[in-house]
Amino acid sequence: IVDKEAKRGQITRAATAVFARKGFQGASVDDVAEAAGVSQGTLYGYFRNKEDLFYATFEAFQGEMVEQCALAMAAGKSAREKLAGLLAVTVDALKKNIQMFPLTLELWAAASSGPARRRFAVVMEGMYREFRGMVVELLETGKAQGEFRKDVESAAVAAWLVGGLDGLALQYWFDQSIDLRAWTRSFLAIFWRGISVEKKRGRKQS
Repeated sequence: IVDKEAKRGQITRAATAVFARKGFQGASVDDVAEAAGVSQGTLYGYFRNKEDLFYATFEAFQGEMVEQCALAMAAGKSAREKLAGLLAVTVDALKKNIQMFPLTLELWAAASSGPARRRFAVVMEGMYREFRGMVVELLETGKAQGEFRKDVESAAVAAWLVGGLDGLALQYWFDQSIDLRAWTRSFLAIFWRGISVEKKRGRKQS
């Protein structure tokens, strides 16, 4: 009896490793089948083509990231702790999976042109929208609880944080001497001062 979900996951993990090593253009379906230890016929029973495999690797990566972010958010008590945990998990994932970053660039390229444009554009849009949504939720919770200033534009701040993480990953890909954790802590020290409610003489002011 074949566990189809387990087999699909096995092939997807192999595809992730192959794409990370060879890139989308350099990899072949045969490479993935060999890495997964299955025949091409078996692989085609789960995926129609290389594009499907490429799509599945990012779908799996996104699902894993969302799960890790949700756990980090659940562990924090305040909105600030939850947001700090969310960013820490994301930065650690960027560092751990930096070999995947060239695939992100290929996905951006696929989303901007070619026959797969719409499909991959939807993937990127969904990924960014989901992450921004998590940040917005935490910022709004912090505002409601009196942690963050009422005039913080949550959607704009979330968009800049997501863009900053993308830029940080790009810099780290080129220069891995960057201390991602230390730089994130330094950034957050300034960030908290900008959005947090000031406390003066025992009273909170926005």
